[in-house]
Amino acid sequence: MKISRQIEWDMGHRIPNHGSVCRNLHGHRYKAEILVEGKLIGRMGAVDEGMVMDFGEIKKIATRHIHDVLDHGFMVWEKDKLLVNFFKKNDSFKHTVVDFVPTAENIAAWVFLTLDKHFKDKFKTGLRLVLIKVWETPTSLAVCGRRDVNGR
Repeated sequence: MKISRQIEWDMGHRIPNHGSVCRNLHGHRYKAEILVEGKLIGRMGAVDEGMVMDFGEIKKIATRHIHDVLDHGFMVWEKDKLLVNFFKKNDSFKHTVVDFVPTAENIAAWVFLTLDKHFKDKFKTGLRLVLIKVWETPTSLAVCGRRDVNGR
């Protein structure tokens, strides 16, 4: 069985080598869908009985490790020296330095890798993160699954 939960955050970024307007500083209202799978919890009396996982637990994990880290901040590629230097001089601005160009595809992979280690199969039902979808705009999204992050 598969279930999902969505979260949203506001974040700025830039694609420094982009041939168009995306090389400029700009921001988006990002939305991520977190899809997990597992067997239904069958332990009698468990608070999660009959569920794959409580939706609230997915939200708690995603809020702590994605939303609260990124919301109203700026994602900066470590090789974007102009912005890296700016944030070094102005460290009071919320920012996250990453080792990749912050495209929707790379952000989706980062979200997958960040969240994957936080989904624990405590009821031995095969619970695992399956897929992350990240919308950069209402009509543009990147999808990342386990095969997409293997070898990263």
